[in-house]
Amino acid sequence: MQRCAVFIALLGALSIAYAGAAGAEEIWAVGAPLELRSGASLGHRVLASITPGERLDVLQKGDGWVRVRTAAGKEGWVMEAHLDPTAPPFERVGQLEAEGARLHAELAGLTAEREHLRTSAGELEGRDAERTAELDRLLRENARLSAGERWVEWITGAAILACGLLGGALLRGFLAGRRASRIRL
Repeated sequence: MQRCAVFIALLGALSIAYAGAAGAEEIWAVGAPLELRSGASLGHRVLASITPGERLDVLQKGDGWVRVRTAAGKEGWVMEAHLDPTAPPFERVGQLEAEGARLHAELAGLTAEREHLRTSAGELEGRDAERTAELDRLLRENARLSAGERWVEWITGAAILACGLLGGALLRGFLAGRRASRIRL
């Protein structure tokens, strides 16, 4: 039980630390090379040197000092006056070039998708025209059938029935006349 609680606490602390690192604010060093110090004053020892234009992650802000992390992973304090939240021009040019390349790739993808959609739309319009023509044909046929235009079929059926009755009557009369001529005993 205690191990589980310790594990959960450790997992929570790691997730908070990771979330803080992932959401760190970016800032850039400006001016002459800066000294990364172990504390927030000039009296603390120098840990490393930071070159102008280097990107840093802000971890904490204090009275005129900022705790930062370098790209190499070193952490320390730098005077806030020597930091700028906007990227230096060479960094912005690189960012803009990368953004331009991304936008060109996205434009190429969207252009291909547009052509695909145009082709699909043309095919769908063709199918729609075929289906509209078929629907019109079916509607005309339905109207013809509903309006009683089946008189040709009715007359044909009546003629066949009349011929059958007439043929039956003639056949009966013919057979009846043959029977009368026989001699009965």
